[in-house]
Amino acid sequence: MTLIIRKATLGDLPGVHQMMILLARHHGDKATVTPERLREQLFDNPIGHLVVAGEEEGLVGYALLLPRPNMVTGGTGQEIHHLFVMEWRRKAGVGQALIAALRQASKGAKYPRIVPHSDNFGTQYVYRRTGHAQLPSPEPRFRAELV
Repeated sequence: MTLIIRKATLGDLPGVHQMMILLARHHGDKATVTPERLREQLFDNPIGHLVVAGEEEGLVGYALLLPRPNMVTGGTGQEIHHLFVMEWRRKAGVGQALIAALRQASKGAKYPRIVPHSDNFGTQYVYRRTGHAQLPSPEPRFRAELV
C-alpha cells in the first residue's frame, strides 16, 4: 500500500466528513457539521489547512490545522485541531506523516502549538514521536454552550 499525504480537495469532503463523525464519536460528541459547511470553512473562505492521507482504497486519515491567536503576545500560531487515522491504519506512521505535512504548512507561524485531548493517549504518543513537548495543562477542563 502506498500512502499519499496531500492537501485536501473538494472531492475529499465526504470522506473527511465521515472521519469527523468517527472522531466526534470517539470523544463522546456528536458531529453536527455538514459537508456544505466544511466546504465554506475550508475551501470557499479557508480558515485553516486540511491534509488527507490516502491509499489505493481511499482516505485513511486527515489532519486539520487552524490559526490560534495569542492575545498575550499579539501573534498568531497554529493548532492541530484534528488528527484522525482510521483504526485499522493506526500505528503505521500515518499520523506522523500527517503531522509532518502540517508542519510544512505552518512554516512561518510564530507560535506553533499542539493541543490534543489529554485522555487520548494514542495521539499523545504520536505528538511525542514527532518532537512535540508536552505542555502543562490544568485539569479538568470545562465547556458551556453560549446561546
